[in-house]
Amino acid sequence: MNVEVQRVIESLRLGIPPDGHVRYFTVGRLSEITELTARLQQGKADALLLKANYGSGKSHLLRFIRETALKENFAVSSVTLDAKSAVRFNRMDQILGAIWRGLEVPSNSECRGVRPFFDWVCEQARESKGTAGKQWQKLTNNGQWNFYQSLESPATFIALRAWMSGRVNKDLVEDWLFQKSNYKTQDLYQELIHKNRMCYRQELELTRTIKWQNYTTKALLFDFKSQGYAQSWAAIRDIHTLACASGMRGIIILFDEFEDVLSNITNIAHQEMAFQNLFQFFAGQQFQGMSFFAVTPEFVSKCRNRLISKGRWDYDYAQLDALSTFEMSPLEISQLQELTIKIKDIHGIAYGWDTNSLAIELGLTAVVKKTGSIAVQDRTRQTIKEVVKFLDRQLEEIE
Repeated sequence: MNVEVQRVIESLRLGIPPDGHVRYFTVGRLSEITELTARLQQGKADALLLKANYGSGKSHLLRFIRETALKENFAVSSVTLDAKSAVRFNRMDQILGAIWRGLEVPSNSECRGVRPFFDWVCEQARESKGTAGKQWQKLTNNGQWNFYQSLESPATFIALRAWMSGRVNKDLVEDWLFQKSNYKTQDLYQELIHKNRMCYRQELELTRTIKWQNYTTKALLFDFKSQGYAQSWAAIRDIHTLACASGMRGIIILFDEFEDVLSNITNIAHQEMAFQNLFQFFAGQQFQGMSFFAVTPEFVSKCRNRLISKGRWDYDYAQLDALSTFEMSPLEISQLQELTIKIKDIHGIAYGWDTNSLAIELGLTAVVKKTGSIAVQDRTRQTIKEVVKFLDRQLEEIE
């Protein structure tokens, strides 16, 4: 019995391919997949609305992009919007925290968050030579770490310097980055900023040449909600800068359940702010990496109708129409059959039995014929689940 492959089957029982195997179970949409892969290989700053009906593969395609991006040497952060759980797109400080929490690097895609990202960044900084070494000299002011030059956010600079020292509680640094919206109220500000001038100063020093700056006199640099969330945007750009400086090609941010901005944000002013943040990603002025947003085909019209219903007649609706989109087609019956063959082969490997028989082939054809008649939004997931059930029954009969 192959335990790892059996784990794949356990995930397929829920109708979802597991992480690490999404590319293998991606079928059909050849031209669409080719176009997306080409975008990632080119690595140009870009933003796209990924449009598909509920259940028709938006999340699957985001996961496909994630796996491909990691393979192409990008850092990736996957963010699921949920205004009810403090991941509101009108609050870039909350989005920044979610981006930090979702970070993955190609060298350690099993773990997410600040820890694998900063561990990789610091490792590359210590080993950097040549051109890369010059980048780090600029980032760290020739190793003195007494002011930030290439990094835009002092919070990012302080966190990286603390991590690089190896003498600071890394849990504290993670809290500092994860909880941007309320870090002052949880004493993180006191621990990493105010007390640093006294009892924590030595802990953060890497060399005796450091001249610690009193960042407390620059309050706006630590207010992630002021000036249009300027410091939140600066920190997002810093993540991209650090990814590039450490040998990766930048960061790609994947936003799932993006229609949360319509369903869970009820205040029209907050929705307008969420739309403006979306436009900032597409304009490429606030973020120079790549970003993808999963929505339904009617997303733009829903946004327009919402604004009109609230009397926003003078809104610049051209901004909505100008958003670059990528629409996915639903899987056809022939493509579902291709998917069943992949599942059949994996099931045979997982449980060590021969799935290549005429009876199984005819049975799977019947399953696809039945599930292919249900609504498009449920078709693929239900097909996967029913195929696994069918194969389980066949296995039971021969044991």
